[in-house]
Amino acid sequence: MFAGIIGLILIAAAVLKSYNIQLFIREIMAYQIITNHLMLTLGAWGLIIIEFVLGTSLLVYYRPKIAIPLTGFLFAVFLGAVTYALITGVTENCGCFGSWVKRSPRGAIIEDLVMVAVLALSWPRRTQSANSVSRIKPFIVLAAFVAGIVLPLSFGAPVKELAGIGEGAGSSKENLFRLNNLAGVDLKNGSFLFVLISTDCSHCRDSVEEFNRIARKTDLPKVIALCSDSEDQRASFIKDLKPIFPVMGIQEDDFYKLLGTGLTPRSMLVVKQHVIKMWDEEVPSVEAINGVLLK
Repeated sequence: MFAGIIGLILIAAAVLKSYNIQLFIREIMAYQIITNHLMLTLGAWGLIIIEFVLGTSLLVYYRPKIAIPLTGFLFAVFLGAVTYALITGVTENCGCFGSWVKRSPRGAIIEDLVMVAVLALSWPRRTQSANSVSRIKPFIVLAAFVAGIVLPLSFGAPVKELAGIGEGAGSSKENLFRLNNLAGVDLKNGSFLFVLISTDCSHCRDSVEEFNRIARKTDLPKVIALCSDSEDQRASFIKDLKPIFPVMGIQEDDFYKLLGTGLTPRSMLVVKQHVIKMWDEEVPSVEAINGVLLK
């Protein structure tokens, strides 16, 4: 029973992380332990697979003398990471359940210690040894392994985006459909410079005047800022910095699907549903935009 409880928690964590693996990658990035994009991607996806496999193994009580120590080691890694976050203050959210459940490092440490204690209670006794022998259990665990690979893809995470391949990583055509409902936006025929911003991002705030300069150029694509912050935060941003371009609100999930593992402000030059150029943490010059459009 105790093993099954921990197994269900691990499976739930893996499913929630799979739903938006890009945002989970950003949660890992916040720890500032791993900085290489490929390693971040492999680490995030690998952890999802491990949680699926170990969670399922505990749930069906398959090879408990292997699954329980490995799960204990996984929790030790988690405890080390959240303790580091608590000491350094690098992040306020542990990322244990992706973006769905916000837990402080301090709270995560307490909860992880409780789960380690529960895990210890599930160590097999001699009378339980027969429970781990079953022909179907290995196939159930194998199905969990496949789920860990496939589920992030089924939630709309293309391989090229996750691998950071190409200029459109994080903002492919598959994700641009999220902008179809924006007022005044005709992706099929128009040209736009979408700018992903956060109202509390210092780079974003400092870049407003430069984006205003681009917006004044009538021969350039229309500048539209996209933000997942609250309406009040956007209103304060507009009042303080006076952008002459629209600052539109979008859902947080859509925002991070478009941002991928990029940095704000992210500028996306979109022509007829195609991202033809992106700039992260910088404002493209008028010459740079014209040069891309003329290619």
